[in-house]
Amino acid sequence: MAGAARPARTLLRLAPLWVPFLLLFVGGLGLAVAQSLGFGPGLAVSAPVGPGGLSASGGSPWAAYARLAEPRFVASFLLALKVALASSLAAVALGALLAYGVWRLPVGAQRWATVYRVPLVLPHIAVAFLVLVFWAKSGLVASLAHHAGWIDQPREFPSVLFGGHGAGVILAYVYKETTFVLLLALACLKRFNPDLARTAQMLGAGHARTFLRVVLPHMAPTLHAAFLILFLYTFGAFEIPYLIGDSSPAMPAVEAYNLYFQRDLALRPQAMAILVVLFLFSLAFIALYVRATAGQPSRERKL
Repeated sequence: MAGAARPARTLLRLAPLWVPFLLLFVGGLGLAVAQSLGFGPGLAVSAPVGPGGLSASGGSPWAAYARLAEPRFVASFLLALKVALASSLAAVALGALLAYGVWRLPVGAQRWATVYRVPLVLPHIAVAFLVLVFWAKSGLVASLAHHAGWIDQPREFPSVLFGGHGAGVILAYVYKETTFVLLLALACLKRFNPDLARTAQMLGAGHARTFLRVVLPHMAPTLHAAFLILFLYTFGAFEIPYLIGDSSPAMPAVEAYNLYFQRDLALRPQAMAILVVLFLFSLAFIALYVRATAGQPSRERKL
C-alpha cells in the first residue's frame, strides 16, 4: 500500500506543473479541434456554401479541413515550408561557423565576442524594424546602391520585402536565430577537447577539413536539436510574418489570425483547422526528423 501511495504523492506534488499544462495546452488544443469541426458558440449556424457544396460551419464537420486544399492555403503552407527551411538551414550553418571562429579566439578576445548575444535579446518587432530599415526600397541598402551608381533610383532596388517569396522574413529570422545556434554550439565546443583539432592540423589538415571532419561531428547532435527547434518555431511564427511578410500568400499563422478575427463567425473553423494542421505537421516532422537522425552513427573522436 505504501508503494502504491508513493506515485500518488509524487503526482500530487507535481500538480502545479501538470494541472496548468492540462488546462492551458490540452484544453486549448481540444477547444481548437472542436471549433475546427464546427462545434462552439455561434458556429453551429448556417453559413454560405463554399466550393464543392461544403459550408464553413453547420455542414460537414470536416468542411473547414476540406477548404485547406484550396490553392490559397496550399500556397500559404508551401511558403511557410520554404521560409522555415531556408532560415533554419542558414542560421544553423552560420551559427556553427561563427561558433567555431569564436571558440578559436584567445580567452580575452572571447569576452569581447559576447556582443553576438545582442540579437538574441532583441524583441521580434525590433528585428522586423531593422530589416525594414535596411532592405525596404527606401532603406539604407537601396540608398547605398543608388549613391554607388548601381541603380538609377532607389525604387529600382529589388523587392526584398513584400515580393511574394518571403525573403524579408527569412532575413529577419536568420539574423535572430543565428545567435541562438551560436550560443548552443559554443556551449557544446566548451566540452570539446582542443587537442583533437591540434592533432588534426599537425597531421596536415587545414582549418576547413578540421572543422568538417573533427569539430562538426562533435556539434552534430546540438545542431540537429537547434534546427528542429528553429524550423518548427519559424513554420508556425506570427510576429515577423505579420509585420513584414507578404499578404498573399501569407504565412499560415497570419492566415489563421485574419480568419479568426474577421467578423464572420463562419470562418473561425478554418482558422482553427489551420492551427490543428500546424500542430499535427509539427508532431509528424519531429517524429520523422528524430528517426532520420537517430540512425546516424556518432563520429565524435577521442584521444
